[in-house]
Amino acid sequence: MNFTYKNHLKYYLDGHMWGYRNNSTQNYVVEVGKIEAERYQRGNYWNELRNTADLIYSDLGSDLVVFLSGGTDSEIVLRSFLSIGVKPKCITINFTDGYNRSDVTEAVEIAENLGVDLKILDFDVKNFFYSGQAAEFGSSIQCTQITYLTVYQAILNTGLPAVMGGELLLRRNVTTDPSSWYYCLRENEDCSAMRFSIKYGIPLVNEFFSYTPELMLYYLEHPSVQQLVSQKFNYKLASVSSKNKILSTLVPEIKVRKKTHGFEELLAFNFTAYRSLAAKQILRLENNLDGIEYYTIVNFLRGG
Repeated sequence: MNFTYKNHLKYYLDGHMWGYRNNSTQNYVVEVGKIEAERYQRGNYWNELRNTADLIYSDLGSDLVVFLSGGTDSEIVLRSFLSIGVKPKCITINFTDGYNRSDVTEAVEIAENLGVDLKILDFDVKNFFYSGQAAEFGSSIQCTQITYLTVYQAILNTGLPAVMGGELLLRRNVTTDPSSWYYCLRENEDCSAMRFSIKYGIPLVNEFFSYTPELMLYYLEHPSVQQLVSQKFNYKLASVSSKNKILSTLVPEIKVRKKTHGFEELLAFNFTAYRSLAAKQILRLENNLDGIEYYTIVNFLRGG
């Protein structure tokens, strides 16, 4: 089962690939593959998006489902499939009480504009949490984010191979002197998708934008990303606020939007849910990063 192309992106816990945390001091390590230098030189970001969609379609088959969040990432994922002549099934999750109403509206607009059918799944996220289902489900795959758990539950209900955006997230590590940036693959969030997929036997691509080494490097070497990590912007702790602007230069057709999802609307509940889910799982004490330092990963991707 491929989580990325040829599983080039991997995590280990004390040397065990796709492992579970058994104690607080296990060493967490992330690895990436390397680009094909000639193909990288001949290609570009948009062509690699199309290549990524083609690779995923070849691996997952025609029954794959794209989860549309209403944000930029999921729109690009959908456009990538459409550009190779594949019109995938699309699903968006609608939280009871309208917590993510604006996102559902955006997802519907994307689907209509691009001419795809969209299935809307209603989900009572508060009942999911307060009934204890989220805690039991989260503990079984070591996931502390109810955001992810709602999507996994929806995938489990459909039983179909699924594709999510999975932004290429950069974070600033302020514990170093000087501070440094790193590519972030979060152990108790992003990696839970791999544990879910293996446990339930459902193919899942949750890191579309990290699916090939080439796609990662095109983004990481974008001039705006290089400026972000090389200049000292004290107010910048993550790439989130810069991402949409960068992506709009790479894929001009997308609608640039401010993303506000249902869990931001849930406010205190989201914080309570995270603390509750995390309290029932093994606390991590070792100080490894949730990913790879920026210049290190660029070097790895280039085969250094």
